[in-house]
Amino acid sequence: MDFSIGVLIGSILGLILLSAFFSGAETSLTSASKARMRTLAKSGKKNAQIYEKIFADKEKLICTILLANNLVNVLASAIATSILLNYFANDGIAYVTIIMTLMILVFGELIPKTIALFKADSISLFISPIFKILIIIFYPITSSLNFLVKIILKPLNIKIINKEKNTNQLESEEELRGAIDLHGDDSEESQEKQMLKSILDLDDVTVDSIMIPRKNVFSLPLSIGYTDLIKKINDKPHSRIPIWDKNTENIIGILQARQLIGFNIKKNLDFNIRDFCKRPWFIPESSTLANQLMEFKKRKEHFAIVVDEYGEFLGIVTLEDILEEIVGDIDDELDEIKISKTIKGVKKISTNKYIVRGNVTIRDLNRELGWNFLDKDASTVAGLILYESRSIPNVGQVFLFYNHKFEILEKKNNQITLIRITKI
Repeated sequence: MDFSIGVLIGSILGLILLSAFFSGAETSLTSASKARMRTLAKSGKKNAQIYEKIFADKEKLICTILLANNLVNVLASAIATSILLNYFANDGIAYVTIIMTLMILVFGELIPKTIALFKADSISLFISPIFKILIIIFYPITSSLNFLVKIILKPLNIKIINKEKNTNQLESEEELRGAIDLHGDDSEESQEKQMLKSILDLDDVTVDSIMIPRKNVFSLPLSIGYTDLIKKINDKPHSRIPIWDKNTENIIGILQARQLIGFNIKKNLDFNIRDFCKRPWFIPESSTLANQLMEFKKRKEHFAIVVDEYGEFLGIVTLEDILEEIVGDIDDELDEIKISKTIKGVKKISTNKYIVRGNVTIRDLNRELGWNFLDKDASTVAGLILYESRSIPNVGQVFLFYNHKFEILEKKNNQITLIRITKI
């Protein structure tokens, strides 16, 4: 009798250890770093490859763990109940409920899951081959259970979707943004976080949001003479210049200033600017920055002409413009002096007050100052005021949008050129 009780108690302890194993496995397998596992799998780590394979069907994996865990918990409770009923009759039910609940909760759940949470990657690598076998063994049962669950949920119009096979891009991006937010908060790491977020934003921003508008583009006529051309180039820091014919909207080429190096007008009396021009590359205003960056790389280009659906010239965008969306302003000795150390066209007056030029982009303000102006319907501060006010304001007018006060300080014709923005 004593021997039998010893075997039964040993069986209970063994089953609780198995419960701890399955509970810890569930935590480690679901908490393991997918990025690290992918890296290890690509490097040839066999267990990491097994992990990716079994985790590809998460529904089957979790069902196997839950089935095994519940089997051992129920079996352990049943054995304990049979022992205590022999000694305490009906009171044994109360005793077994208290004892088994505490044992399973502490030793079968809390302790193994705590350990597994802090050692998720290493434990997952170790147990993946084991679960590869268990999934095969329990497959007939888990398949039947999954089928039963789908039948039960069908009247409720709830569909079970394997997210690993039908990856939701938006959810994946949100998870990545969350991981970036968990990064450190000191000044250097904050800049890294902003750069990473800016990379994710490239697919949501179109070139018309960052392009240099047509009115601000420095361009030259096809008929310009050599002397005037050299004078114009010396006065401007641009290395690539759009060339137009008959009217400023008819761009026929892109002049690369360096092509003029070595040209001697005295030896070449017939100067034709076309000989130094490159064929313009036109892109639609709806192109995303992510696609445009790839196109710049593919074509080995640095400069593109932005047009609308009717082919009308809207502005230009350069490779540097897109890179600045990621790393912030890139300045060299030829760039115009800013009135702000962080954003071109912004001057800080006090803690909550700024003088801003109308052509400053909303994205730059939001990124550098932590504001939340919407840039869906307008790309510049001036455009935002026109959109929100539904009017062309006069100098001195004041508007209140987004908990900020916008005061018009300067206007040229119908264009807002200078605004005072105060955070309320």
